[in-house]
Amino acid sequence: MKRGLRFWFTMATAALLLAGAGLATGEVVSVDGGVEFRYEDPSAGSVSVAGDFNGWDMGANPMTAGDGGVWSAVIDLDPGVYEYKFVVNGSDWIADPENPKVVGAYGNSQLTIDDGGKVVAAAAPEAISNTRANSRVMLNGWYRATYETEGDVPDDPRWRLNRPDHEVYLSVKPTVTSQVKGDATLRIATGTGDIKEISADFYSGHMEFEGGPFSVTGYYNEERVQFDNPLKSLGHRDLIGSIPEEQIAYGRGTQGVILDLTAFDADVQAVYANEYESDITNDPSVYDNTDTDLLAGRLTREFGPLTVGATYVSYRNGWWMDWTGTNTSPHLQAYIDSTGSTSDWFELANSEDLFGLDIAIPIMDRLTVSAEGAIYQYDSRWDVGNREKVEGEDYSNGAIDVEAGTMDGWLGIGAVEGSPIGLCDMRLEYQMGSIGDMGPDEEFTTFDGPRFLDDYEFLRVVFSDPSLYERTYTEVRYDGSPLVAGVVGDMPEIDLGKLEFDVGVAFGILDLGLEFDWTDYELSFPESVTATYDTLAVVTYDAWTGSSTRLAGRARANIIPKRFWVEFEGEMMRYEDDLSYEHDGDGEVEVNLHNEFGIYERNEMVFRGWFGISENWAVLTDLRHVSYEVPTRVTDEPDEPERAVDSVYEYESESFFAPYFALAYTPRKNIEVRISYGVDPFTYADTPVAGRGNGREVWRRNYLWEHSAYGVIDAEEALEDAQTIGLMAVITF
Repeated sequence: MKRGLRFWFTMATAALLLAGAGLATGEVVSVDGGVEFRYEDPSAGSVSVAGDFNGWDMGANPMTAGDGGVWSAVIDLDPGVYEYKFVVNGSDWIADPENPKVVGAYGNSQLTIDDGGKVVAAAAPEAISNTRANSRVMLNGWYRATYETEGDVPDDPRWRLNRPDHEVYLSVKPTVTSQVKGDATLRIATGTGDIKEISADFYSGHMEFEGGPFSVTGYYNEERVQFDNPLKSLGHRDLIGSIPEEQIAYGRGTQGVILDLTAFDADVQAVYANEYESDITNDPSVYDNTDTDLLAGRLTREFGPLTVGATYVSYRNGWWMDWTGTNTSPHLQAYIDSTGSTSDWFELANSEDLFGLDIAIPIMDRLTVSAEGAIYQYDSRWDVGNREKVEGEDYSNGAIDVEAGTMDGWLGIGAVEGSPIGLCDMRLEYQMGSIGDMGPDEEFTTFDGPRFLDDYEFLRVVFSDPSLYERTYTEVRYDGSPLVAGVVGDMPEIDLGKLEFDVGVAFGILDLGLEFDWTDYELSFPESVTATYDTLAVVTYDAWTGSSTRLAGRARANIIPKRFWVEFEGEMMRYEDDLSYEHDGDGEVEVNLHNEFGIYERNEMVFRGWFGISENWAVLTDLRHVSYEVPTRVTDEPDEPERAVDSVYEYESESFFAPYFALAYTPRKNIEVRISYGVDPFTYADTPVAGRGNGREVWRRNYLWEHSAYGVIDAEEALEDAQTIGLMAVITF
């Protein structure tokens, strides 16, 4: 099919689905004279109500059209239980979209009238249909259009209109039976090439089967899993670039199966999934399709007031490496030399396993104390070659077993949480752990450090430092991939500690929160590491210690619900790192080198508010101010700047302001139009309809992607100077 025809075919399909979904609503209420049936559908030519109370006669109770396409009919019904449907245009039998009680093989709506002649509200799940196409299918989604014009962008001082972005998400939710349910969402969006180009893909979905004590869910690209063990081993990911702790569940960028089971008074949850894109924001500029499988399970059981749990989480990589280029490994080379292997691609099968036991017990009726201890194991081996097995006259993939390295460790946590004082919720925890080093003949291969150290954000910076790498593996996963994995030479022993305190209070119109995190780590190398920093001479060090402090707060006041609210968020981040190193044989010197990693301290504040001008008009503001303490090296011997031992560091403050203003028009609850100035603080591509609060982070990340020689301060300056006027419209249905 030609591209132009494919475009119109796709849009026509979307239009038909939207037309099928419609915006029809229904309602049944008690009125004088009986029960009034209401059905809203401005496009209908005729509507009637048929049920077991009139022998399912579509002509017995015609409905009358009123203002706004609302059809109605009043029927006098005796107390009892009835089934009914709306008949639209004489042929479409539709269950009541607003009645969640659907029964029988035909999906009829069920209505109960009490002895007083009043309608009994159905205490059941949400409605399962809103379309005349099928009484057990919900059709919904959203359409979003964004137009932005920018001025004085890098390398172009002119105002210019960017390529408009259009997205349509169409969701189909079938309810086969009360035990079998599903959801499938199709995404149609503008492309990046020809102006007529579009892309269509299966965005997300699941199918769920419930049978007695268990349920099985197959899912695709949905945030669905969070383990509740104290170490939070699965899920609970924070969204990069936003101040509050997002606690995002695991699932975006994965596909898999989830089993929930209750047996012998125990609850079991098991997950088997494949990561096709481990970046939770699905950033197209992040190439991390590395075929990582997840195998996880959690078991909990109550013994009186005590809850005991066991958790197992395993990440298993399958990273193919092109062996015709610069890649090399002494372990693999020894295998090739001893076997005469002719493989030119090999798969590296790293695995990281965590097994923990935990307990939780309530105290003082308002608090719960919990603790968990876990063991960690890392194993790396080459397990497949592409020319290891002969099938006829051809080679094919064959198993090999070449060990590259192993490592053990442990993690532990103690926590207390609850509501000790009325409306106050709090959590206090301390986490610690140690992961052992490797021998000089072993290898640890990584992109950003051990998988279970995600809570230690700054360690990702440490493990991305090239000085730790003995070498790198290029062209990972597929030929020409820009993804590079680092092989850490002499993997250090890692000792960790983290203290976290969170408290929240909500009363009246106020919602307040405070978060404090303190982390520290020490990397002890079995042999000294040599590196060059800035204009320093060669540095040799054997210990790397660091810490970070985070203090964040939020305050929200809902002055007039949905009409007038204000919110403040603030965060202070401070990093410190020290290397113990020997410089040119002059002896051991302690020098702080955190400046080499870009940021010493960051203070960020965001003020946002929604100010309703009228019922349909409002002004949205989102003002961000951020300051950095930037290190500047001052040397006592300017003629010899390479002498690090003679250098001292001073810090200069750099601050930036990025405002966002929008005029919002909401003629109906499902429609919103915004005219805005400034970089949108939310990001919308591949996210829920409301967006996510890391829009400025995405903007800075894209800027750095396009300007690889620049740093975070350059990106902040560009964000402050950005002049953007936007028009965005969202319709949900």
